[in-house]
Amino acid sequence: MKVGLIKDTNIKEETPLVDVKFTHSLCIGQTGSGKTTSFIYPNIKNRMELGHGILFFDIKGSEHLALKKLASDANRLEDVLEVGKPWGKNINFLDSLNNRTFGSFVKDMVGDPADAGQNTYFYNEAIGLGKSIYQMFKLKSIISQELMELGEEKCCATQKEFSLSDFYEVIYNIDTLYKFIQDMKKFAKNLHSFIIGSTHYYTAKQNNVYKNIVLNYSNITIALKFFEKYDVKADERGNSDKFETSLLSVISTLSSAFNFMATSSAKYISESENPLDIVAALQRGKIVIINVRVIPDAILELMLDQVFEKMIDLNLQNEEDKKPISIFIDEAQRLINRDIPLDILRSSKVDVLMAVQSEIQLISKFGSREDWQQISVNIAQKFAFKSTYFGGDHLRSFYVETALLETFEYAKEHDANKLRAIPLFLHKEDFEAVELAYQHDVLKLKEIEESEILFYDVTHFENEREVVLIDTKTQKKRYRKIFTETQDNTIERLIEPYLVFTIEELIEQLQEKDEKNIEKYKKMYHEYECMSSYKIKEKFITELDGYDEVFTLLYLLAKEDDTFDMGDRVYDIFHALASDEYDDALFINDDYEGGPEMLAITTVGNEVTRNITSLLEDRGIFIIDNGNKKSLYIMDYYDMVAVYEILGEMR
Repeated sequence: MKVGLIKDTNIKEETPLVDVKFTHSLCIGQTGSGKTTSFIYPNIKNRMELGHGILFFDIKGSEHLALKKLASDANRLEDVLEVGKPWGKNINFLDSLNNRTFGSFVKDMVGDPADAGQNTYFYNEAIGLGKSIYQMFKLKSIISQELMELGEEKCCATQKEFSLSDFYEVIYNIDTLYKFIQDMKKFAKNLHSFIIGSTHYYTAKQNNVYKNIVLNYSNITIALKFFEKYDVKADERGNSDKFETSLLSVISTLSSAFNFMATSSAKYISESENPLDIVAALQRGKIVIINVRVIPDAILELMLDQVFEKMIDLNLQNEEDKKPISIFIDEAQRLINRDIPLDILRSSKVDVLMAVQSEIQLISKFGSREDWQQISVNIAQKFAFKSTYFGGDHLRSFYVETALLETFEYAKEHDANKLRAIPLFLHKEDFEAVELAYQHDVLKLKEIEESEILFYDVTHFENEREVVLIDTKTQKKRYRKIFTETQDNTIERLIEPYLVFTIEELIEQLQEKDEKNIEKYKKMYHEYECMSSYKIKEKFITELDGYDEVFTLLYLLAKEDDTFDMGDRVYDIFHALASDEYDDALFINDDYEGGPEMLAITTVGNEVTRNITSLLEDRGIFIIDNGNKKSLYIMDYYDMVAVYEILGEMR
């Protein structure tokens, strides 16, 4: 330790509050030194009272209780948002990444090929595969957005947003990767049909959007070439001339690197619908608490990098529109890196307050004292509580022997005085009452009794998929299972062929969010009322991939099943339209032999889809648009075994 002059006077009591100058701070103090109660809590309290947006990384998984108590005392409990709990907000980790940053991320997850020894080939290939899959998702997302701008999203199976769950579902095994390749080939095929059938956009006002779609289509066709070696049917993978078995190890290497996505915690970072935008929330004055225990460090570090990048963009706002933001990072060595832009964040009104147990942790993280000093010079305010190690030969900015400090005593940088902090003690008995108010009054959680709170035991949740409900009056516990979206998708894939719905369920699920088709539902419900329920309960086929799959199913049913009374009329619909006004937009493949690669019916554009759908409705056949999925209901047909047999052949 460095020894300097210490004034021999009574120790002054002073709370180590950081000046709000957005010049950042660091507090060092070992466990039990009083760092949390004397530095972290008082500064959080101060920033809450000043109305700052607060970003807090909950390293222990329990500090959220203290934050809520402080927020409640500042009348800001309603501002609290939690990430990393089943009932909290979720983020889309991929939302702000690009090809370069995702490539670095995949490399971090898989491992550096230079350190892989005899597995170098597999590491390189796995990283390349991951980057290529991401690129395909990104291109599809961009094209989907552009098609929506033109109002042409129905021409292809669009996907505006994608998440790490989508990525993991692709790399799960060779079969899921193969399906992804077929889906992307079909997307490219339909996109090509749209392009050549919509050249009028080239001279229209939206020509730049159309031109960009064409350019991105070219990028997709190039990107698809990478997947050719994986594009081998299951029954041909035993042929070494067609498939390299070593590719299975490549997929396994990539999949195993993302095994954490199979856990119940994966949903917290892979929300594709309405994910929380952390920076936007902070600008609205929210208090965002990240549960660090459930998110891998590699993702946390990159996530913080992306948060900083977005905060830099706040410089573009008018000064009066910038909301002051304070970021609290305990155990900062886990999350920060040499790219932390401390020198730029000041103009965005962002203040970073960090804490560590020992400076050696930061020196170790950055590789050397010199590298750490390059970051340290941008930290204007430093405080040291009791710490057995600080500084070294190159850092002599503290004049107090920190190893000799007592609990709650601290020193400031470049100051020979030691001070005694005034700790802010929070009482655990208050936490339960605040948590009860937060869950019932702020979140308005359902299906819990008025005296109950949900408790998140990470280990129990991962093992049992259960959260704990605690009665605050009796302390009795009960449990409830919760499934993530990925887990629900896995379950649905397994039972999808056997899913059946009644018309009542259809109407209940859809009529509120699809008012324009309410008359259709009324007509279907009237048909239900005229029949006994046992005759109709299995007539609703759900989870169909797009209109072309629905049309193919109906066409094959009309062609192959003699018991389908209106089969001839359905058959005639497709052939009449294909040979008449839609000869360039409706294609019939009578040589179709099953499988997902090519369908019996392929359509191009919205108009032909609308006309076919309308003609089918006149015959009592209804197609329900559920977004990415479609549902089918046939009024006067009951041999559903035949439907599922045909559907099985198609898939």
